[in-house]
Amino acid sequence: MNTPLHPAIVHFPIALAFILPVLILVFSLMIKKNKMAPQAWFIIIGLQLLTTVTGYVSLESGEEAEDVVEKVLDKKLIHEHEERAEIFVGSTVIALVLSTAAFFLRKEFQFILKLVVFVLSLVSSFLAYRTGHAGGELVYRYGAASAYALEAKSEQGLLPTPGLNTSESEKPMDENESLKPDDNDYTQGEDEENLDDDESKQED
Repeated sequence: MNTPLHPAIVHFPIALAFILPVLILVFSLMIKKNKMAPQAWFIIIGLQLLTTVTGYVSLESGEEAEDVVEKVLDKKLIHEHEERAEIFVGSTVIALVLSTAAFFLRKEFQFILKLVVFVLSLVSSFLAYRTGHAGGELVYRYGAASAYALEAKSEQGLLPTPGLNTSESEKPMDENESLKPDDNDYTQGEDEENLDDDESKQED
């Protein structure tokens, strides 16, 4: 069984979503006060792009994991998490477009649009939290990860096969069966011979 990609990649867009609002506000103010070159805004655009790409990869990897997880979870719970992830990724796409547009607008309109991007990034942070919270509930509350544990055991042949008797004998021996007298109990024959000898001595 291959290790799922989803838990390995999903933390990147969430972390970036929480970092970006601070960076957007700082870069916007610094560029407005001419303490930073306008080209520094490309850093924000690059981070926005990275958030969108990693968010999309997380979304796609989550859909691949759905085939395994739905064996132990209700599909309604999975779809709720998926819908939140789609809304989050959609917000990052809008933020990326507006961030790019803010660089090419006339200077007097750039700061206003950057503030809009800042507000939108705060919304994205909240959406990232909702998405991560729903995913955490799937794993820690509803046991989504157990689906992979069961799949691994199944591949290794550790799960019991229904109807298969794993005991060495076809019929398990009763505990009291070992205490039953043996048909070939030779001690009983010796006792009978000793009894016959005693009777013959009494007759003599």
